[in-house]
Amino acid sequence: MIIAAIVAGGSGSRMGTELPKQFMELEGVPVIVRTVRAFLSHSSVDAAIIGINPSYYDYARTLPGLYDQDGRVHITMGGPDRNSTIENIIGYAISHLGCTDQDVVLSHDAVRPFVSPRMISDSISAMETCEICTTAIPETDTVAVADKALNVSSFPDRSTLYRVQTPQTFRIGSFLKVWTPLTPAEKARATDVCSLYRQCGYNIRLIQGELTNIKLTYPEDVSFAQAIIHKAELCQ
Repeated sequence: MIIAAIVAGGSGSRMGTELPKQFMELEGVPVIVRTVRAFLSHSSVDAAIIGINPSYYDYARTLPGLYDQDGRVHITMGGPDRNSTIENIIGYAISHLGCTDQDVVLSHDAVRPFVSPRMISDSISAMETCEICTTAIPETDTVAVADKALNVSSFPDRSTLYRVQTPQTFRIGSFLKVWTPLTPAEKARATDVCSLYRQCGYNIRLIQGELTNIKLTYPEDVSFAQAIIHKAELCQ
């Protein structure tokens, strides 16, 4: 099976909205609904499992439009951090959907609603030749390395820098092999699945991302998201 693991445990504090940003509406459709639909419209994706902030579990289960996907949408409790949420999603996939070590997981931010079919296809195809991959785009700005006092120590060569996006894709068996032996401190150091694998010595394959695969974080991102939707509507 191929599972979309939708990470939706955030509180949305930086967006400044009453509800977490994954529930915010874009042109009348909740962000998380747009994200789930993007994956389930792909012919290779069998199901989407959402790891939700426990405080909003009941709210999510009644969200209009979320379950209109032929029974392929499932919700489970998120954990205290990103990778723990993915662990919970994988546990659900094994216990409720009968998934095995060889099944593929595309872990994705609930607040990246514009993932494209091409990115999904490329991520799935990469599993034939690598253990883990992530979408990413080349860095175009000059990047400075600075200390806490904002004193700059260096300017890395930006030709070697990429901005990591999601989906990040891997097989269930390899995730459990990496995750299970780690101490709590080691788990806490990994901010996402790729840093988890890299910490354990795995090579990370980069898949070409897209500028429109934005993560809705700040209020200014909403205008860009609306522009993406309007452009897509004009092209239909």
